[in-house]
Amino acid sequence: MNILTRSKLKEHLKLLPLTVLLTVLLWMYADANLTAVESDLPIHIRLAAGPATGPHAQSVQLISPADGEFEITVQGPRNKVSRVRQQCEGRAVFTQQDRDNLSYVLTGSQLQAVRNGHPLEAIRVLNRLPYFRQSGVLVTAVRPKRISCRIDPIVQINRPIQFQAVHGVAASITPAVATVSLPKSLLDSLGGSDQISIIAQPLVDVTQLPPRTHQTISAQLTAQFAGSPDKHVVVTPATAKVSFTVPPQPQSRLFIGVVPVWVSGPPWLLNQYQISVRSNTLRITVSGAKESLQALRDNLIAGDAVPAAKRVIGFLDIPPPVVLTQGWQTHRIRYALPKGITLLDGPHHVLYKITSRSTSPATAATAPAPPAKAQPATTVNSQ
Repeated sequence: MNILTRSKLKEHLKLLPLTVLLTVLLWMYADANLTAVESDLPIHIRLAAGPATGPHAQSVQLISPADGEFEITVQGPRNKVSRVRQQCEGRAVFTQQDRDNLSYVLTGSQLQAVRNGHPLEAIRVLNRLPYFRQSGVLVTAVRPKRISCRIDPIVQINRPIQFQAVHGVAASITPAVATVSLPKSLLDSLGGSDQISIIAQPLVDVTQLPPRTHQTISAQLTAQFAGSPDKHVVVTPATAKVSFTVPPQPQSRLFIGVVPVWVSGPPWLLNQYQISVRSNTLRITVSGAKESLQALRDNLIAGDAVPAAKRVIGFLDIPPPVVLTQGWQTHRIRYALPKGITLLDGPHHVLYKITSRSTSPATAATAPAPPAKAQPATTVNSQ
């Protein structure tokens, strides 16, 4: 092999990787742009009437298909048809722009044709949608083939705004009245404006607002009426301000079967005197919000592991000077209750007896007595 032949061979070998790469790219491009066809794809479109606004506004009410659902056949480059198929089958998401591009606005001769009772050719409508034009595919077949619809004038009514999120609470709402725009046929089918309510739905969780405080919150305005929701119903303004006083939280009752009695007094007094109580546990009923009672119930179950401030304890307060008793005497009980808990029912007095420890050496000292272990409590009724 001469030197010239070897030189040419080396040049060809250098170009071989580039040739292979270009060949692969050409095949990929050709494959992506090969024509593909997909049939029986479900798709939903919306129709609107334009461009009339204000008192001349109108809507398009679909008669057939009533839900705006079609089955279509599309044709175009393989990769673009594949994308449309994935979206129609729910394996890819329709973006907000895609949904907007599936809306068709009737104008001019089309509006007049609908008013005269003529159906629209579905394939023409779909191929004029921005979605298919931008996707680069062509709709070649549609079921059903025709679209029947009617033009419905949009009317406006004024309705008072209601606040129902907090039962039995008077509220000040700004503005007090909202305007509802809706198709005339819908208003007639409902039986008049009195059948439509405008509800102010809080944009905050009212159950988390502090009880007995005055609050001003934002609320979303929605129209409520019998039947299915209608996208043509629009409430203006969309929000309102609601001012009200947060009511007390609903109260429930909790029965506590074992409430310990602790003796309270100066340390020297408790060391010098023996103070006996009959009995050293009490039964009471308390009330509070459900959340507070649930926390108390959990603390009672935990017993001594929970700080005394989070339980219910009856205190027998013995201040100086001390007078020895000849027998059992009556003394008032002071209850220590967690925050948000109120005593409803229970003894207010206990029997007690005071003796000197020097005369009763066998008697153990109490300073103060440890609480009896609490038993789980049960809710007996709600108010």
